[in-house]
Amino acid sequence: MADQAESGRMAPDVRFYLPAGPLRPLVTSYYVVNVPGPLADFTHPEWGNIRFMLVGDMRFGSVDGRDMAPPPASAMLFGPSDRTRRVDSQGGQTIGVGLTPLGWLSLIGSDASHAANAILPLGDELGTPGEALRQTLAAAADDDAMVAILDAVLTARTPQPSRYHDAVTRVQNALLDRKADQVADLADAVEMEQRTLHRVCCTVFGFSPVRLLRRQRFLRTLGKVRDALDQPIGQLIDSQYYDQAHFNRDFKAYMGMTPMAYFSSPRELMRRAAAGRSALLGAPVQGLHKS
Repeated sequence: MADQAESGRMAPDVRFYLPAGPLRPLVTSYYVVNVPGPLADFTHPEWGNIRFMLVGDMRFGSVDGRDMAPPPASAMLFGPSDRTRRVDSQGGQTIGVGLTPLGWLSLIGSDASHAANAILPLGDELGTPGEALRQTLAAAADDDAMVAILDAVLTARTPQPSRYHDAVTRVQNALLDRKADQVADLADAVEMEQRTLHRVCCTVFGFSPVRLLRRQRFLRTLGKVRDALDQPIGQLIDSQYYDQAHFNRDFKAYMGMTPMAYFSSPRELMRRAAAGRSALLGAPVQGLHKS
């Protein structure tokens, strides 16, 4: 049962589930989101996601809320992102599939840089029309049935062979294990020429190596700060930041507001998502999850 939100409304409920074992290098998790009433929140930068709007409504737009628009379809493909989105809903239910970069390469296969920071119709990317799959999920009896459906669809998906497979695995692991903080060091860690590394990162991760390293630095600090709001931020920021002012500038670039403004907001959805993700997956945001 969802708890009560601070305003007295019923709070959103976010539930996370692991995919079948063979899918775990490709899928960070499945997640079901129930929003019982009006809500506004702000997403974090994340890897690619597939989301199905099962019932209700959802709108996305800029932080100031002036250009909010519904997604282009009820079965949606979210490209990798390095900035926030405002999300508004009057209520509804969605189920999502978090994709690792290797999952994007194996299950989607298109150039991730063309989908970066974008929301696109899913279409038949998974080998079956997205809207038909959404209807099947909406008719499922419960969360377990929806997870079984997604496991079956994704397991049956035959990925296209790719020469990038081993390279993507090395880069993905290096980013998560913090093996490098500079592009040259990352190239050395994954044993690639910088030109090859740039091509792999843009094609599969959606962004250049320097943008990925900067994004991971921000997410590492965000993951620490959200669990220790009673401590000075200056004591928690990543060592690659020169000082707190440096982090504050990065925060404004990624989240469109100051840390004080963000952490003072209700964050009813993302707070619960971070807690649920941490409990099951050991990381508060998708970009820090290890398969």
